[in-house]
Amino acid sequence: RITGIQRVAFELVKALDKIVEKNEFVIIAPDTELTNIELNNISVVKYGRLRGIAWQQVCYAFYLWKNDLNAICLTNILPIFYRRGMIMLHDVSYKANPNFFTSKRDRLSAIWHRVNYYLAAKSKMTILTVSNFSKSEIQKYYSVPGNRIHVIYNGWQHMNSVKVSDEIFNKNNLIKKGDYFFSMASFATNKNYKWIVNSAKNNPDKIFVIAGGGKMSIEKLKNMVVLGYVSDEDAKALMGNCKAFIFPTFYEGFGLPPLEAIASGANEIIVSDTPCMRRSEEHTSE
Repeated sequence: RITGIQRVAFELVKALDKIVEKNEFVIIAPDTELTNIELNNISVVKYGRLRGIAWQQVCYAFYLWKNDLNAICLTNILPIFYRRGMIMLHDVSYKANPNFFTSKRDRLSAIWHRVNYYLAAKSKMTILTVSNFSKSEIQKYYSVPGNRIHVIYNGWQHMNSVKVSDEIFNKNNLIKKGDYFFSMASFATNKNYKWIVNSAKNNPDKIFVIAGGGKMSIEKLKNMVVLGYVSDEDAKALMGNCKAFIFPTFYEGFGLPPLEAIASGANEIIVSDTPCMRRSEEHTSE
């Protein structure tokens, strides 16, 4: 039950663990949380009894201050009273697309994220991001000098360690290998799932499968299968055996699922014409 942003943070930590010195880095986690990550060089310290934002803004910040450490924040949010270290801003959608966030909860989330974007921009923290498009957006909306922003592209290599499972095909008779269109992302407005619903309506003889989760409700049709969250094993199987992987997003910082689908052996990838999805000379050489 993780999003692309959390996946990137998780995989970056695992990769970082392979190249750093013993105890050069430390993960601080709430003492009520369990960790399911095996690390050799990065130690894990459980500290503080708060949860969520309260833990991050109080316990995490206090631990950093008490031990004179640099923060590494990989999921868009920083401790607002300890702005030292680096932060990864995956995108600035909350600033660039306010029309995507209409519910009370979403508006509050947008305000909170914009505060973090602004404080990161005005601090001396190093800013990491996931594409040159996101870098240009951060510069556009927050006037951050380009030399403060470093691009680290999302990787696909984590898919190599995922074993394919046929269990998902055994569970649902509608999902037959090579005979369905597949999409996976969070159920957020910018993911444009309405396009897939309309495509399903216009093609009643085709099967459309959707995986992911979130607050948005998706209209259910007879030729649509809405799976909710799926395991990595099921996701790889669904990507590798679909007729095409569909990613009709309105706005992305990078767009990890299409890359995962390519790595899983998807027959075809269909993406929207947004800046970070376009093929460029820069990415062709990588």
